[in-house]
Amino acid sequence: MTAVDKQAKQVDILKKARRFSIIPKDDPDQAIRIRRFFTATAAYALNVGLSYAAYLWGTMEWQAIAGFLVLIPAINITLYIIFRTGLNLKFRDPSLTIIQMCAAILVTMYGMYFANESRGVLLLVYILILIFGIYKLNTRSFLYVSAFTLVTYGIDIALLNYFRSDTVNLNIEYLQFLVLSMVLVAFSIIGGHISSLRRNLRISRTELEKSLTIIKEMSIRDDLTGVYNRRHLMELLEHEYHRISRGGAHFSVAMLDIDHFKSVNDTHGHLTGDEVLKAVSDVIRNSLRSADFCGRYGGEEFLLVMTQTNINGALLCAERIRSTIEQSRFTSLGPNFRVTVSLGVTEFTGKEDIPNMIARADKALYRAKESGRNRVEYAD
Repeated sequence: MTAVDKQAKQVDILKKARRFSIIPKDDPDQAIRIRRFFTATAAYALNVGLSYAAYLWGTMEWQAIAGFLVLIPAINITLYIIFRTGLNLKFRDPSLTIIQMCAAILVTMYGMYFANESRGVLLLVYILILIFGIYKLNTRSFLYVSAFTLVTYGIDIALLNYFRSDTVNLNIEYLQFLVLSMVLVAFSIIGGHISSLRRNLRISRTELEKSLTIIKEMSIRDDLTGVYNRRHLMELLEHEYHRISRGGAHFSVAMLDIDHFKSVNDTHGHLTGDEVLKAVSDVIRNSLRSADFCGRYGGEEFLLVMTQTNINGALLCAERIRSTIEQSRFTSLGPNFRVTVSLGVTEFTGKEDIPNMIARADKALYRAKESGRNRVEYAD
């Protein structure tokens, strides 16, 4: 590696270091997971504080505090690295809920061994750990974690009985074990039910958002053609009008009318007329840019709004639409069935309101029809 390459690599490392943040800003889901992790870390700190208070009161041995000062930073630093590097995304549960809970249970198991007579009080820490699982776990997962908790507590009792039998009252420990078992089973059922309610609520909220999106689309779309309805079209046009009035730019509109549409309905029926309206609206949408918009103005009339487009560009677009519709064939209605359209185009002058601009486009459309239809006319 040359000196230049080394320098470039160092610069790249410095840039990444400057962009680094404790909580990622580019991934909202990871940010939530890390915030929950920090909540668990705060619980660790709280428990260390309580354990130290128990030590000062003579109900916990110093070995517990010393072990906490080693185990807790090691566990949390390791977990943070896993979260921050994205390794957690390779797990089925990216939040690592069960892993975090089991780690906390093992730490608690260690502390309980040195808790002496305060061991019964510290059993409440297990409930605090299980509360963390309400974010993700179902009843079965809660029962698995509860079983792991009981196993670790049972190991504590066995070790105490073997190594420090003079410091443990087995009858009390068995009673505490039995009570803890009942509490953990009950909590698992209740916690799983709460988690299920949260999950169902999240699903319901997602479905509600989808429904609201559909309802919103239905309220602004023409039922038949799928383009904007007149009310929403005029709202968008009003917005474009004010935007251009402030910025001094330009835009153009085109009024499109299907030629002899009444005869199509009278001769072939309204279902055929509906099919023609759909086909024409599809051509219009496919011919416009993403920044442009159109809507059904009324009956067989469509209003096209071409943003950031002067009269020359609008005429080219209108002619392209007219030609495409003229060349379209409706094979389901017969080999020779076709329709044509007429268009009136005008450019926003900056010295008029929306009704006057539409009226000028409408006059240009009228001239196109008077001149033989299937053509484009414009108004100055």
